[in-house]
Amino acid sequence: MTLFRTLTLTSTFALAAGPALAELTPSEVWDDWQELLGRYGAEITFDRTSNSGDDLSIIGMTARFPVTDGASVMEIGTLTFEQNSDGSVSVVLPDELPLSIEIEGPDGEEGTIGFTFKQPGASLIASGDSENLRYDFDYPTVEMTDFTIEGDDIPEDIPVTFTFAMSALKGFIELAGDDVRSYTSDSSLGELVLNMDINGETPEEGDGTFNLSMKDLVQSTTGTIGRVSGEMTLAELIEAGTRQVGTGTHGEVTYELDVNSPDGSFQMAAAAVSGTINGRIDEGGIAYGGETNDVTMSFSASAMPLPPVSFRMAQSSGSLAIPLVPGEDPQGFQMGFAIRGLEIDDMLWGMIDPVGQLPRDPITILLSTDGQVTISDDFLDQDFLEDDSPDIPGTIESLNVNEMQITIAGADLTGNAAFEFDNSVGMPMPAGIANLRLVGGNGLLDTLVGMGLVPEEQAMGARMMLGLFARPGEGEDTLESVIEMKEDGSITANGQRIR
Repeated sequence: MTLFRTLTLTSTFALAAGPALAELTPSEVWDDWQELLGRYGAEITFDRTSNSGDDLSIIGMTARFPVTDGASVMEIGTLTFEQNSDGSVSVVLPDELPLSIEIEGPDGEEGTIGFTFKQPGASLIASGDSENLRYDFDYPTVEMTDFTIEGDDIPEDIPVTFTFAMSALKGFIELAGDDVRSYTSDSSLGELVLNMDINGETPEEGDGTFNLSMKDLVQSTTGTIGRVSGEMTLAELIEAGTRQVGTGTHGEVTYELDVNSPDGSFQMAAAAVSGTINGRIDEGGIAYGGETNDVTMSFSASAMPLPPVSFRMAQSSGSLAIPLVPGEDPQGFQMGFAIRGLEIDDMLWGMIDPVGQLPRDPITILLSTDGQVTISDDFLDQDFLEDDSPDIPGTIESLNVNEMQITIAGADLTGNAAFEFDNSVGMPMPAGIANLRLVGGNGLLDTLVGMGLVPEEQAMGARMMLGLFARPGEGEDTLESVIEMKEDGSITANGQRIR
């Protein structure tokens, strides 16, 4: 939330390009800034104002955002609103903006994390009118440097070097409305880079590096801004009128991790060609999802007597949607993930299957679920999180497995299910049906026995278990099963009671 508000202050109080629709004055834009910052709970202070012709300067300005157990403080310095001949207003920020995050621990310890935002050559132009403002922004570079940590029980020299940079950030935000303000935003970003170095003073402390790069990010967002504060939970933000729906895409992504310690070294590298991101915050809660295409990964460790091991995935994806606002009525949730086209390094296959008896087709693993829960407590509230023995913050009412699939080494397991839960007896008791289908399972088991990886007696036990729960289906080496869990606690498999 702190970074979001900081970016909002330094770049999002800008909106997109286009000719001014009406005469807009510097005073009107300054009023809008104060109103917007106030919506995020900011406490604004400044030494004085200064007028030069039609221009307005705010001198010695500081914005303080209270957050739980602390505050985020940005020292803006001089903020100038310059009148343009076309009726628009240029907002001129300093090239460097110091940011500090003040933190208080549970036992009264105090600390401060510091950064400096550098944004040379930034352009921020307001146009429109006081009720419908549009801000254009164009930031050639934005860099977050000078990372510092100070406070109780914190060494003077922290062996951490941290940098965060963005290039070619441009776009717009359009704002409308009065009490609950609506907005629309489009932006693009050429590249985002994050680097972190940890350098211990002794070999026992170890060292490491982490480097991340993302290119060609594009996003589009709509939403509303209520009157909020940094001390609010997400549920409280939603109740205050915060709404947001956004989609985005990105190009190439790379990251590298290299760690050295007394126990050995570890290296990992990954890359992806492209991907998508989507998210929302509304009365239904919070949702996030995305997919990444053409992923490659490799890792190595001194503890493994192997050369670097690599993987490749055609696509990986994940999604999560959970309700946040407590209420008496059931609310929907959703969760899913998928790995498609996973190819494992031939070296690993060769360790377990040197002569190639197992099919090495790409692996698929996916799960898609949804259902309903009743939320009884705001489980992100600080008091709830600090409770040593918190109650369960809700009950599950239903669960649907819309799709499930595991495909590996010539075997394919698929299924779906739907369950309702009875919460009147304490422990949720499910009732419903699960449908499962396994193709190629016996063939895989035979191959594993022939390779000596599975003893014959264990294979016999597995076949007996399959015979208990499954029946032959259509097609060669196909097994099907219908598992029903009833309200009285009994369970049947293909109509035969097993409990």
